[in-house]
Amino acid sequence: MLDNPNPAHEGESPAGHIQSLEKGLRILDEIIEAPAPLKLSDIVRRFNMDRASAFRFLQTLEHRGFLRKDTTTKEYDVGGRIYYWASRLREKTRLIDSFHDQLQRLASITQQTTHLGLFVNDRVLLADFALSDSIISIRHCIGVLEPLYSSAVGKAVLAFLPQEQRETLINNIEFVRLTGNTIMNADALRIDLAVTRERGYAIDANETHEGLTCVARPIFGKDNIPVASIGITCVTALVGAEPGRFEHLIHSIQAMGNEITTNLAV
Repeated sequence: MLDNPNPAHEGESPAGHIQSLEKGLRILDEIIEAPAPLKLSDIVRRFNMDRASAFRFLQTLEHRGFLRKDTTTKEYDVGGRIYYWASRLREKTRLIDSFHDQLQRLASITQQTTHLGLFVNDRVLLADFALSDSIISIRHCIGVLEPLYSSAVGKAVLAFLPQEQRETLINNIEFVRLTGNTIMNADALRIDLAVTRERGYAIDANETHEGLTCVARPIFGKDNIPVASIGITCVTALVGAEPGRFEHLIHSIQAMGNEITTNLAV
């Protein structure tokens, strides 16, 4: 089992980020992930903070409804606002769930890891993946924002967006070199996207992660605009080891993409 790491720049704090907001979000994440409610002393110890600062963070999160404080035990747990957000996200979760069986079936057919990129707020979120029975299988990290300019699931969506929307996104990309093969300018990306549109699928050949090749196909909504993409991840050294293997992957992902798109249109 191989882990597919986040993009190199994914975990880094961007220039100009707000440190206090970042710390508050980390505290909120800690409480959400905790198996039981936490006390002020737990936050002080886990984040190496003074009590006054930790209390202000907790008090602010409680005031906004993200946390709930038990008046008897003084413990903090998830607040109503989080549950409200969860209910608003339920529709997107149903979309992800509806794709999982197809992802698993595609993984069985190709004996490769398959994954789903969901187009949300002009970004492609890695929302789900399915493992094959193969000895070598790539485990993805759910929740990663895939680069539009290098990942196959990102390029598969970007290539088929309406031209004006596509150009807006391209012009706002900050190109970061992730490997020696990463596309590093808008003109080269436009050429790659034109090829993607012509053949109907995108390829990431060691562009995001060294040693990994991905292919992806867009999933279109009722208005014929991509809402997601499905991809297959392979170890690059094994892709060409068997004649016709890559062609089998392409055929399989195209067929599954057509099936999913047809079901969405019903």
